Amino acid sequence: MARTPLSLLGALGRQARWALPIGVFIGVAVPPLAALLRPLLTAAVIGTITGALLRLDWGQFAAFGRRPALLMRIVAWQLMASPLLVWFVAELSGMPADLRLVLVLQAAAPPIGSAAVFALILGLDGVLCLLGAVVSTLLLPLTLTPLVGLLLPGAGLEVDLRAFFIRVTLLVLAPFALAWTVRQTIGTARLSRNDDLLAGANVLLLVVFAIAVMDGVTARLVRDPAYIGLLLLVACIAAVVLHLAGYLLFSRAGHATAYSAALLSGNRNMGLMLAITAGTAGAAFSLYVGIAQIPMYFAPLLLTPFVRRSRG
Repeated sequence: MARTPLSLLGALGRQARWALPIGVFIGVAVPPLAALLRPLLTAAVIGTITGALLRLDWGQFAAFGRRPALLMRIVAWQLMASPLLVWFVAELSGMPADLRLVLVLQAAAPPIGSAAVFALILGLDGVLCLLGAVVSTLLLPLTLTPLVGLLLPGAGLEVDLRAFFIRVTLLVLAPFALAWTVRQTIGTARLSRNDDLLAGANVLLLVVFAIAVMDGVTARLVRDPAYIGLLLLVACIAAVVLHLAGYLLFSRAGHATAYSAALLSGNRNMGLMLAITAGTAGAAFSLYVGIAQIPMYFAPLLLTPFVRRSRG
């Protein structure tokens, strides 16, 4: 019997751990497809966060609002402690200026909005991840400008706050408005019955984003494979260290919270930083934004055995 598009979508949601890394490699292997999907990047981000909001229990947002201490500790680590720590280690190791720049910007970035989707893929509570991403993103203007001035004074980096506010308004408010409208129209009970389809739609949008963000990476890979390999190695090490740091720092709050903190810490919104810096961060950072998606999209697959062991 032929499978319907809806059944395929549900199957995609169940195979999310494998679908995400495959999407990254499709983007590298098929450059014309990456170029074709590039204009859909913003729509894919909005759609992903909207899909996560449709699957989450909104009643839990109020619970975190009544007890914000944990959330604010995670945000403080994201926006202040981690960039300072990364800068110190980079300076101590004598790292080249371009690599030091990309790593500090990565550590100073808020989490990706799809961290909540990663949490749902792993069977964790996505509410903390979504709130962590939203609050960190909204507070970024208060931390990024002084950090850039303190840590990267000679980098020629400029922060475009106007671009930031436009992008944040679009990426944060639009998904909430869309999700609220859909919940009011369709109803939460019907959405719950179709959770597999929503999961599949989330994965499909993440795959579209993964392919689109690889635009330009393949051409540079052909011209300079050694440099791309170096950036990939740096991105993988940074992802592992940031995931591990997030987990260890919040391990006393319980395994579920620690894994959520790891997802927030290890998966940063590099695309937002690219928009804010408006090209002043240099060519290396533009390339790194795409390459850094590779370890990010492997995160749910690689974390699965650890999450299962913790539950066991």
